[in-house]
Parts: sequence; structure tokens; C-alpha cells
Amino acid sequence: MVLTFRSSIPQSFTITGRDADGRTRTAIATREHGDFNWNMRLRHPSGRSWDATYHGEAVLDALGELITSKDTEYKQDKGRGDRLPQQPYDHNRQVGSVAPIIPIIRR
Repeated sequence: MVLTFRSSIPQSFTITGRDADGRTRTAIATREHGDFNWNMRLRHPSGRSWDATYHGEAVLDALGELITSKDTEYKQDKGRGDRLPQQPYDHNRQVGSVAPIIPIIRR
């Protein structure tokens, strides 16, 4: 009887892109032994990240597609100085924060 040992280290691929100004974005694909799909994650310098899954052998192409699909967000983050986008102002108010409305009674 032959014993075969399988590694417990997940298989992974990493693509790191660095611009001339030093900004770095990283795409990582990992797959545990026996898993069906690749779990992918793209991280931008602003702290934002996106998750995706992929099934197939062309995982490097899938990572490249993930980077390309978020290229607009990467450029917008650069324009904001890698700060997170501001949340839009909420014009709604809580019920208790305004003076009570007194109904007009008509006779």
C-alpha cells in the first residue's frame, strides 16, 4: 500500500501592478486542494476590494479581466487621492427631530 500525502497549502496566483507614482494594486487567486472554484480578490490602494470566483484553468486571464473591469474605479480613486468616496447627504430626518405638526381642525 502506497501512502500519498497532499499539501495543505492552497494553490495561489498573484498579480501586482505598480504605477510610476508608487500606487500598487494586487489581485490574488487562491484555491484549496479539492475546491471547485478559484476565489479571487482585487485590492486597491484606497482600501477598497472586490471578490470574485472563477472555475477553469486560465486563472491568470481571469485575474487580468478582474483588474481590467475595475480600472475605472482605480483611476477615480487616484483622482480622489485614494480616499474613499463620500457618502451622499441624506435629506431624510428622524421623526423625533422635528417639531410636532399640529393638525388643523375645520368645523
